[in-house]
Amino acid sequence: MNVEVIATAQQVTEAQVKGKTVIVIDVLRATSVMVTALNNGAKGVVPVLEAKEAFIVKDSTSEAVVLGGERHAEPIDGFDHGNSPLAYSKQVIEDKLLVMTTTNGTLAIHNSLSASELLIASFLNDKAVVDRIKERSDLVLVCSGNNGLYTLEDALCAGRIIYLLQKSVKLRLSDLALSVYALYKAHKDNIPEIAAQGYHYKVLMQKGYQHDLTHCFKSGLYSNVPIWNGQCIVNL
Repeated sequence: MNVEVIATAQQVTEAQVKGKTVIVIDVLRATSVMVTALNNGAKGVVPVLEAKEAFIVKDSTSEAVVLGGERHAEPIDGFDHGNSPLAYSKQVIEDKLLVMTTTNGTLAIHNSLSASELLIASFLNDKAVVDRIKERSDLVLVCSGNNGLYTLEDALCAGRIIYLLQKSVKLRLSDLALSVYALYKAHKDNIPEIAAQGYHYKVLMQKGYQHDLTHCFKSGLYSNVPIWNGQCIVNL
């Protein structure tokens, strides 16, 4: 398997992802929200780039809709919830459509839509995603980053996926894939402590999202694998 890693949402080009299996990662917190919401019974997740698009989707569907997301880690005016995975309990999200926009994660998804297969990953469902992709030949891990900058937590998650894959699959890693794999392998026994040194982690801590941070680093908590079906993200 050929494995490439892209460091930020803004760096994704059609040429890099077209015809390949792509996994989008945004540990803090977009893909953690999506995985959690779908695990808790959401009908699907519609990623949009702007808040105004979310309102348009809500007004144009007969589905029960929950609006969720953030701008610069803050909830969006008029939305039902922010970007906390813990907000999307079964009672809140079951049988509803989550229409979501975030600063980085939904951009990474939109920039990756030419993939032949587009999956959503976080630490929460890392093992399930790896089990799904073992037979693929070309894999691209898209780290969403933070406003165009590399983030430690996304790199660690990409490194974990590679670490799990290499146990049963022969891999050919790009230089960045080698780098995130080495990063994860060196710190695999203290991931939250290493991630806590990152900029975005510190921002969320300062804003009082400690419970989110604890949740987002629970490896293998869920067994669902979200996939883009051409209209929205659903469970396989």
